[in-house]
Amino acid sequence: MDTGLILRFGLKCFGVFALIFLAAVFTPKIAEAIDKWKAEHSKNTSVKNPKTKEEISIRSIYELPPEPERPKKKASVRKKK
Repeated sequence: MDTGLILRFGLKCFGVFALIFLAAVFTPKIAEAIDKWKAEHSKNTSVKNPKTKEEISIRSIYELPPEPERPKKKASVRKKK
């Protein structure tokens, strides 16, 4: 087997692993920079509904919907037998 072939194969494998390493190291740093930029440039995401005058908030698809407000039940008085 030719030594040049083995050397080229080894260098290609090393290059692929180096790219994976760089992606693993720099991804959190890039995400942190994006989060910081997003916090500085984000606008208020609440809007008033013109028909009902209620505030509408924009949520992520991963957030749970707000629980509906339930009317409070009146306390019932039990009668003794």
